[in-house]
Amino acid sequence: MAKGELGRQYGAGECIVREGESGDCLYVIQSGEVEVIRERDGAEVQLAVLKESDFFGEGSLFDREKRSATVRALGEVRVLTVDKKTLLR
Repeated sequence: MAKGELGRQYGAGECIVREGESGDCLYVIQSGEVEVIRERDGAEVQLAVLKESDFFGEGSLFDREKRSATVRALGEVRVLTVDKKTLLR
C-alpha cells in the first residue's frame, strides 16, 4: 500500500465477507468491483455487482445479524472498513 492510502487490497476471487459470519463493520469500495452471492441448493447465485463508492455489510453492523451473503472481489479491489463507533462519530 502506498503512503497515505487507507483500506485493504483484495485479489481476484478473494472473499471479503462470508455468508453466515458475524460482522462488526461495513465496507466502502474505494476501487474495483465485487460480487454479492448467496449459496442456494449447493449453487452460487449472484445477487449484485458493486463498484467504487458502493458499500456493503451495513446490515450486520446495525442488526447484529449474521452476514446475509458472501462478497467476493472481481479483480483487484480496495475497500475501506468502517466500524460502528467510527460511523456514529
